[in-house]
Amino acid sequence: MRTVAVRSPRSGLPAAGFTLIEICWTMAIFFILCAIAVTPMTRWIGGERQGSTTAALEALLRETQQRSVTEGRSMCVSFNLAAQTYSVLRGTCASAPTVVLQGPIRPDTGVRLESASPAIGVTFYPRGTATPGVVTISRKGSARVDTLTVEGLTGRVSRA
Repeated sequence: MRTVAVRSPRSGLPAAGFTLIEICWTMAIFFILCAIAVTPMTRWIGGERQGSTTAALEALLRETQQRSVTEGRSMCVSFNLAAQTYSVLRGTCASAPTVVLQGPIRPDTGVRLESASPAIGVTFYPRGTATPGVVTISRKGSARVDTLTVEGLTGRVSRA
């Protein structure tokens, strides 16, 4: 039995390539696989945003403590839960600080400042101490809650 190669009418070479049906099936399978991958990817991105917001706030608290000791002045990190922002101010949180050093800073998209205790903010003093405080950070659609704690006696910032 002899096989006959189909030849292209113009070039005389055997016909090569894919049919439209083969391309459609390949595209359909590709899009289905992409749709399956979207949900885990969006959860992962949300987790990364929450982690980066927590890390940025932790770094800001530590930097503010260092700046307070270096400059010999009290510094306040105030939280505005209604506006979902935080700022660094010169002076204590209990008094009316007038100089805004940084902020207002917003968390990443989808990330929320759930609570801050004390509600007015955390004050760092020049001797290295601080008003004790706790800040909790969460994101929409997740049970994960990151907690930042500031110790009063040492001003140490830790993540739980």
